[in-house]
Amino acid sequence: MRLWSSRGRLFRAAASLACATLLALQSCASVPRPLIAPPDVSGAVDFATILRLSEAYRVMRYDKEEQTRAALRASYDALTFVDLPKTKNRYMIGTLDSARRQEIWIRGTANLRNGLYDLQFLKHRNEKLGINLHAGFERMALAVYKDILPRLNRDYGLVIFGHSLGAAEAVILAMLLSTDGFHVTHVYATGQPRVTDAEGVKKFDFLPITRIMNDGDPVPLLPPRDIPSAADPYAHLGKAVLLLDGPYYCLLGEDRSDDALASSFWQMLSAEGTYAPVKEHLIPAYIERLALKLSSPIQVPCADRALYGTKKK
Repeated sequence: MRLWSSRGRLFRAAASLACATLLALQSCASVPRPLIAPPDVSGAVDFATILRLSEAYRVMRYDKEEQTRAALRASYDALTFVDLPKTKNRYMIGTLDSARRQEIWIRGTANLRNGLYDLQFLKHRNEKLGINLHAGFERMALAVYKDILPRLNRDYGLVIFGHSLGAAEAVILAMLLSTDGFHVTHVYATGQPRVTDAEGVKKFDFLPITRIMNDGDPVPLLPPRDIPSAADPYAHLGKAVLLLDGPYYCLLGEDRSDDALASSFWQMLSAEGTYAPVKEHLIPAYIERLALKLSSPIQVPCADRALYGTKKK
């Protein structure tokens, strides 16, 4: 019975992640131009910075390099674009010398090869970090890490942004760079799947990670917590910001309470239909929700989030 139970869990994980990969690949279609971020606002969450980074990511994700340079060159002293042939991934560095800061964006799933890495959900022990990581996310992140090291200034602070697969890579990259002595000032991860387990969370809970989740986005629920072992489940790092309708949001803290947001990936799909989760996971949907929280964001108790959540169309 144990053997069949284990096989059942692995099958559910593979099916869930395959479905998530298909959802992510649907995001490759063209999308509207990004919104323009208003001035910064004060509050519990720096929505203006998250929106600014999200908009820059959208340009890098969907536009060609020359278009991205034209859109962003005025904001940075230098822009670096790197395509990684082995993993078919891309990242971008924006350098601000006056602020002594480098900002890094890592692209999410954009092609079949990226999707195949998404599906490598069994854990692998990373000897450098001394923790277990999602094997596919680890391979993607290591490719960025090895390439980006000579491009970084050790005297500058680092801000890392990623979406979906790129968000998972951003968290792992922050682990690696902080271990090397770099000053990671913040990690912003939108629509991020889980990358490690309780051991990894405990060891790297000092990292300044903010996870941003759209209400209705199923990808942060992956891999399922009981895969591959219910005794050693995947877990999230950092506090989470749940984006509700209009100006409303709630904070989930660092206790992995986001696991209660939906009982399962499949129940979310069956309850809302396929299109809603697809839409809520895409970066334009994140930009749309973030923009509504700039002028007067309203934090609500998580227990009341259903009153302010995604309205069914």
